[in-house]
Amino acid sequence: MSTDALIETQMATYWDDLYETGYTTPPPSDIERQMLRANTGAESGMRVLDVGCGNGRLSAHLASWGMQVTGLDHSLSAIASARRAHADVPLLDFRLYDVTGAHPLVPDPGPVDLIVCRYSYEFVAGPRFTANLRRWLRPGGVLHITTTVSKLTRPGVAHRGLPKSAIDELASHWRHMNVYRLTEDSGLVGVALRN
Repeated sequence: MSTDALIETQMATYWDDLYETGYTTPPPSDIERQMLRANTGAESGMRVLDVGCGNGRLSAHLASWGMQVTGLDHSLSAIASARRAHADVPLLDFRLYDVTGAHPLVPDPGPVDLIVCRYSYEFVAGPRFTANLRRWLRPGGVLHITTTVSKLTRPGVAHRGLPKSAIDELASHWRHMNVYRLTEDSGLVGVALRN
């Protein structure tokens, strides 16, 4: 990915334009939800942040498990879409979060049990962003990333995943890391990192 493309995808206006034209991420599959639960210990009563929540599909699934979920996105269009689509879901809130500004425009959520980044970490990963995620997790909390591994993706498939080296590098900053495949042919993986 070029530097220009990376910068463009970090801009809220890029995502606003996409969501205003009907862009949506695919819903989490049954296997994705099962593996997320198995690899994070997700259970009712947990406090969860869904960072880069987009249209809120994963946020709504997590709330349906009895978790208190806050979906964060820096696209106002995505937040508006998520609020419309999931207005009747209890235990769910959506907030605007500027991941690219000098100071994140979201109050400190306090210690949370689980942070999920589904198809979003690769667009905003950086030292400040990762430090915020670690700070927001309670001791023993889990950061779960769903992404594609660039090297494992079929040729010709458009993707913006992480290189394997970036995933391997995460291990040095966390007490425990588990990487698991979600599909055999697309390079989609789950990464569970324990604080």
